[in-house]
Amino acid sequence: MASRFQAVALVASPTYPNAISWSNENLVAVASGHLVTILNPAMPSGPKGLITIPTSKPFSFGVIERKDLLSGCMLPICLSRDIRPCVRSISWSPLGLAPNSGCLLAVCTTEGVVKVYHSPFREFSSEWVEVLDVSEMLHSYFEKIRYGESDSDIPFLEYNDDMPISKLLIRIKDKRQNLLEYHKRPSISAQQYASRSAMLSSLVVSWSPMFHGDTSSKGCSILAIGGKSGNISFWRVHEPQCYSITQRSKPPGALLIGLIQAHDSWITAISWSKFDSQLLLSTGSSDGSVKIWRGYTDDLAKSTEDGDAAFSLLKDVIKVGLGPTSVLSLIVPEASPQKILLAVGKGSGSLQVWIYDTLIHKFDGIAPLSGHDQIVTGLAWAYDGHCLYSCSQDNSLNSWIIKGDSLHRVSLPPNILGVKTFTDVPNVSDACFGIAVSPANLVVAVVRSFDVNLLNPMYEARSQKAAVEFFWIGGQNLGILKDEESDDENFPGFPNMDLVNFGQNILWSLNQYENLHKPLVLWDMIAALSAFKDSQPNYVEQILVKWLISNLKFEWGPPEIILPRVNTHLSNLTSRQLHLLNVMNRHVLLRETELDNNNGEQDLKFWIKILEMSEKELRERLVGCSFSATVKGYNGNLHPVGLAQMKSWVANNERVVKDYVKLLASKVKKIEKRYVGEEECSYCSSSVPFEDTEVGFCKVENHKLARCAVSMVVCPLTPLWFCVSCKRWVSNFAPESLFKLTRYPPTVDFEKRCLTFQNGEILLKPLCPFCGVLLQRLQPEFLLSTTSV
Repeated sequence: MASRFQAVALVASPTYPNAISWSNENLVAVASGHLVTILNPAMPSGPKGLITIPTSKPFSFGVIERKDLLSGCMLPICLSRDIRPCVRSISWSPLGLAPNSGCLLAVCTTEGVVKVYHSPFREFSSEWVEVLDVSEMLHSYFEKIRYGESDSDIPFLEYNDDMPISKLLIRIKDKRQNLLEYHKRPSISAQQYASRSAMLSSLVVSWSPMFHGDTSSKGCSILAIGGKSGNISFWRVHEPQCYSITQRSKPPGALLIGLIQAHDSWITAISWSKFDSQLLLSTGSSDGSVKIWRGYTDDLAKSTEDGDAAFSLLKDVIKVGLGPTSVLSLIVPEASPQKILLAVGKGSGSLQVWIYDTLIHKFDGIAPLSGHDQIVTGLAWAYDGHCLYSCSQDNSLNSWIIKGDSLHRVSLPPNILGVKTFTDVPNVSDACFGIAVSPANLVVAVVRSFDVNLLNPMYEARSQKAAVEFFWIGGQNLGILKDEESDDENFPGFPNMDLVNFGQNILWSLNQYENLHKPLVLWDMIAALSAFKDSQPNYVEQILVKWLISNLKFEWGPPEIILPRVNTHLSNLTSRQLHLLNVMNRHVLLRETELDNNNGEQDLKFWIKILEMSEKELRERLVGCSFSATVKGYNGNLHPVGLAQMKSWVANNERVVKDYVKLLASKVKKIEKRYVGEEECSYCSSSVPFEDTEVGFCKVENHKLARCAVSMVVCPLTPLWFCVSCKRWVSNFAPESLFKLTRYPPTVDFEKRCLTFQNGEILLKPLCPFCGVLLQRLQPEFLLSTTSV
C-alpha cells in the first residue's frame, strides 16, 4: 500500500460520504462532525479555517395533533440520534463567486439546512463568514406556493386552551412569543407535515462549473440541492459586479431557477460536468436509481423561478434496486469530448462505470465490480478520466484504470519523493469517508476516522478523532498518456519507471493548463519538482526542457543547446505558457538562488536570463494591451491607468521594445492630450519621478514606495492585492486580453475578437500579470491563506 507523505489531524470525526473537497484556489475543506475544517495543503500544520455548525431554528410550516405523532410517516421525524447537528455535505463553488474572487463553500447539515460561506479575508478571524441561508429562501418559496397544495388541504383552526401543541414546535425560549406564533400556524395532517418536512430537508449540495450566457460576459454557477422528497432545487449565483479586498461589497445573491422531481426517494448524490454548451447533472437516490440530466447554458442563464428548471432527462442509467447510491463522479474528458464517463458507488461496496458516446448515442456500462467490502464513500476521476480513485468505509483506497470496456484495479504508486511530514499524526484509521484530487492531479487527499481503541487515551483520544492524509499519485502508470517515443528517449539516464511515469504525468499536467478556464494552481507540481530537485536536479531540468521543446517546436537537444535559444523565441509562447515558465523558474529552479548572482552554474545563468526575458516579454504585452485599449476605445469600458508611466517605460527601453508597441505608444501620445505631472509621495507629498517599474523614491525624504505591477503607478497606502508567487503588489487589474494572447504581436483576428469581447460588459479579474495566479489580500501569518504555488 502506498505511504502518505503528509497528514493533518482533525478534532472531530467524519460521518457521511464525500466528506472532503478540494477547491480551485488550493484549499481543502473537510466535513467532520459539527465542524467544517478548511486547511491549506501547502502548509498542513499551519493556520486553519473553521465553520462551526449551530443548532438551527426549525421551520414553521404547521402543527399536528399529539395523537398523530404515532403515525408511521412521523417516525423518521420524531426519532433522531443526533445530539447536535453535523455536517452532511459540502461543495466548493468555481473560482470567482466570492467578493475577493475566491470560492464559496456550500454546507448542508443533518438538520436539512444549507448555508453558503466565504473566507474571512476582511474580518481577520478563523471562523468563515456566512453569506447566504439558502434553506430560508427555499422555505419562503414553498410558503409562497403553499407547498403545492390547494387551499382546501390547509385548514386554519382557531386557537383554544385545549388544543394540543406538537413536540415539533420550536424549542421554547420565550413561551409568550411561541404562543403568538402558534396562533398563525395552520393545523395540518401528519401526512402533510411529513411531506413538507421532506421538501425542506436538504441532504446533498453540489456546485456546477462556471458558465456564461449568450448576452453577458459575467459568469455564473448553479448550486444544486437534493432533498428527502426526491426533488432538486437549482440556485443561480452570479459573479459580483467587481472584486474588492477592502470594501464591504453586496453579498452574493442566489436566485431559484426551478425544481425537478428527480427521484421518488432521498437524493443521496449529485455530480456535475460541462459538455460543450450544456451542463450535465448526474443524480443518485437511496432507492438505487441513477439518472443523467442536461441543461443548456443559455437557458439556465435566463431561467427564473416562475419557469422550468431548464433540465431534461438524458438517460435513466440505473433503475430502482441494487442498493442505495452513495457517491457519483461525472466527467467529460477534454481529450475525448464526445464521451461522458459516470462512476457510481453503492452502499453495498460495488462500483460501476458507465460510458456514453454522444456521437452514436450509445450508453454502455462496465460490469459492476465488488470494489469494496462496505459502502463506497468517495469517487474521484484523475488524468482526464483515465484513472479513477475510490475509497470506502472499510478503510480501503483503490486505484482503477479504464482499458477498453473493462475496469482494472492497479496499485497506488509508491512514494519516491521522500517528503514526509506526519510524525504527530497516528496511523490507526478504521474508515475512509471521502477522497479528493489536487488541481494538477499529482496528489489525492483522503479523510479517515480513527479507531478510538488504538489511541492513547491521555494524549490522543481527546484531540485527534480523524485525519486528512495526502498521497502522491504522480507516479501512476497511465500508459495511454505516454508519447510514442521510448522511455529512455523521453528521459535519458533515468531508467526508473516511477521517475518516467512522474515525468510524463507532470508534462501532461503542464499541457492541461493551456486551458484558460483552468485556474493556475500549481502547489502539487511545485512540491513534486522541488523534492526531485534536491535528489535529481538533472531530471527536473529535463522535464522543463522537454516541455519548452514541445511548445517552441524545437528539435530535441541537451539543455546546454536548447536554453540559449529560448530567449529569442519567447514571443511565440502564449501568455499562459510564460506564466508557467515564470512560476517554475521562481519556485523550482531558482528557489534558493539570488537572481543577481553572476557566479552560479552555467545552467542557472540560463534560467535567470530566461526569467528576466520572459517577464520583460509579459510587461511588453501588458503595456501593448493597455495601449490597444486606449487606441481602440472599446466604448470606454476599459480606460487604462498609468499611461504616462508606460510611455516612459517604452522610451527607456526603446532598443528592445517591438516596433508594434512603439507604434501604439505614438498613437496614444496623440490621443492623450492631458499633461500628467510627476506623482506625489503618500507620506510627504513631494514628487516621485519614474525611474523603476517596481519601486519609486520621493525627491525630498527619499521614501520608498511600491509601484503597481500592472499600471506602474505608485500604490496607495490602503490594503492592496498581493501575488504570493512573485511578491508584487497590485492596485489596478490587468486587461483580460493579456492572459488570452497566444503570441505577440497579436494577429489581426485576435484583435477583432478582443474588440468584440470588450464591447460587452467587462469583469476584470485579480490575476498577477507576471505569474497568472490569483491575487489576494496579504494575511497575517496566524490566519489561513491560499498558496497556489
